[in-house]
Amino acid sequence: MSHHFPKIKLNEDGLFGPTLEKHFYKPISYHNKTAATNKHKSTWILKQNEQFEVFRVSDESNWFCKNRNGLFSIMDNGDIVMGSNEERLSFFPNPVNKTDPYHGFPIDSGEYELSIELVDRWLENKIIDDRLHIKILKGQI
Repeated sequence: MSHHFPKIKLNEDGLFGPTLEKHFYKPISYHNKTAATNKHKSTWILKQNEQFEVFRVSDESNWFCKNRNGLFSIMDNGDIVMGSNEERLSFFPNPVNKTDPYHGFPIDSGEYELSIELVDRWLENKIIDDRLHIKILKGQI
């Protein structure tokens, strides 16, 4: 199983979107794979249009986590590596202003605790399997 990443281009404002939820995504340069190494910032290995697709799936599926006030995402039961440190999860914090675009970055579950409700919903909806469910809850992915 491999997710199909559509080829989408930035609009004239430098944004991707909108999603069906009418949200836009803005890639941030210091999280992109071409950015200089910064030990305080995780780095995508995904192309910008692929980052948008990860965001779009999360936004349109409403994978919102109240604990962190943002959207989390995982693709293909964690088979898609998103970050340069083998991260398989990503986080998109809610923008301060509702009209601002989202941005996001790859994370591991050890640094960002996902709500049990969200991880349980992923399991119920077959987004992840039992093994990955346990690993996420233990902060091991």
